[in-house]
Amino acid sequence: MPKPGQFSTDLLRLDGRVAIVTGAASGMGRRAAFGLGDAGAHIIAADVNEDGLEQTRLDLAAEGIECTTVRCDISDEALVANMVEVAKTVTGRIDVLLNCAGIGARGVGEDYPYELFKKVIYINTRGSFLCAKAVAPTMIAQRKGSIINISSCAAAVGWPGSVGYQASKAGLAQMSRSLGVEWGPYNVRVNSIAPGYVDTPQTRQEAALEPEYFAERLRRVPMARAAQPEEVVGAILFLASDASSMVTGNLIATDGGYIAS
Repeated sequence: MPKPGQFSTDLLRLDGRVAIVTGAASGMGRRAAFGLGDAGAHIIAADVNEDGLEQTRLDLAAEGIECTTVRCDISDEALVANMVEVAKTVTGRIDVLLNCAGIGARGVGEDYPYELFKKVIYINTRGSFLCAKAVAPTMIAQRKGSIINISSCAAAVGWPGSVGYQASKAGLAQMSRSLGVEWGPYNVRVNSIAPGYVDTPQTRQEAALEPEYFAERLRRVPMARAAQPEEVVGAILFLASDASSMVTGNLIATDGGYIAS
């Protein structure tokens, strides 16, 4: 550790640590796996997309990053428990949980199917809770851990046609605050990140279906562009590492100023 009054970039290192990344087969989860792995962590890459997971593993290995893959649907409690057991086989520890897995669910409120509303809450909010709940006993026992939930600037602003998604992401942000307070005495930190418009395959697919809506969202970004997944990784690495050792229960926006505007 650095001397009092000093800050060392070594605090951002994750050497010897184990980091679970859900949604690791593509998009932000995949980029985060590289970022955490570059910092020294052994990556537990989890996703329902087994082909994508294998590609992530191969690409990480090409960079010298250790990775163990596990198929996991975060809405399935048994599969989540298995994911945690796989992670514990590496060193017996779980140091980081990054909840990236989630779905979008567009639709106007008056016609929004209740089944769709339940599904997006079930996966985005409940699924991330199941993952946090599953790693908590290990982190509490070792008196250290960082749980990072990928929320959205949708948790803090209103958009038309996104009632289920926004409810799920707002719930995720508030869940992070609550668990951050509850698990703080055990040195287990829980935070969330609020990206804005991020250029991912999922976002491109959605934008192709509603180009005018997504163009308007982009126009409202003060930095006047979409974020690349890599631009969210810095916040993830900060929250995963000892550089943020007194940060818990927070929502950190990486939205180019969208919420502020």
